[in-house]
Amino acid sequence: MKRPAAPTSLSQKKALDERQAALDFYAAWDGTTKYDDYKVYKNPDIRAELEKAFGGKCAYCETYYAATQPVAIEHYRPKGEVTIGGKRVPPGYYWLASEWTNLLPSCTDCNSPRKQDLPDDTRTAGKANAFPLASEASRATTPGGEKREKRLLLHPYLDYPEKHLEFVWGTGTVDDGWVRPRRGSAKGEATIAVCALQRRGLRAARRDRLLDLVAHLETVVEARENVARHPDDPALLAQYERRLAEVSRFVDDHAPYSAMCRQVVISYHDRLFGPKEPR
Repeated sequence: MKRPAAPTSLSQKKALDERQAALDFYAAWDGTTKYDDYKVYKNPDIRAELEKAFGGKCAYCETYYAATQPVAIEHYRPKGEVTIGGKRVPPGYYWLASEWTNLLPSCTDCNSPRKQDLPDDTRTAGKANAFPLASEASRATTPGGEKREKRLLLHPYLDYPEKHLEFVWGTGTVDDGWVRPRRGSAKGEATIAVCALQRRGLRAARRDRLLDLVAHLETVVEARENVARHPDDPALLAQYERRLAEVSRFVDDHAPYSAMCRQVVISYHDRLFGPKEPR
């Protein structure tokens, strides 16, 4: 998705002073304690801009959380500590604690360690302080080092989730709504594991969304066939256009599970019109 403009508070004196305080702390770091006086990322305008940019849905699982829970402002790269080998290891990415692209809206299940019912077992999952890399040797501990990292966690501004995740649909079974790495994507695999994207409730919510979407798409197929049989009937053409417009709601960036829905709509598009020509 397109990166939204940064809130003004992130360039104000309070934010600059906080960043400098963290830099000064770690310049004389004793190797054990951690700086934990981060407040700027909680500014009201940051919360408002994130909710506006994402339409009230989680940046990781795309669930619409706004009706039932407050947003958790999530640090893509953890600010205080990083979980490595099951242990929380300081320092985190302290220099990115209030950097705009490091702040994302998240639901509780993706953001916090919670017991989750997953296909393989029931275990504690949730991003928390995790930030997996292809090579731990590249882990950044000072400003600028993150540019050399080969990150494995998908970021909505930097990645196209559709290239790394694929969703099961059209089977007519409980498998519909499952997600798996696309073509063996390491980013897809890591993101599914870290954010528990296979948790039972989430799979069920995606499956319900699929049922609604496929029902709408079948009405599009029917309407297009009617137009083909009666090309001079303006009422049938208008009906076809209305049904297309209804489907567009499912693939809007602010819609829940839009990455999954785009995958399904592309398949129907290919069925109706043939595959798009590669650019």
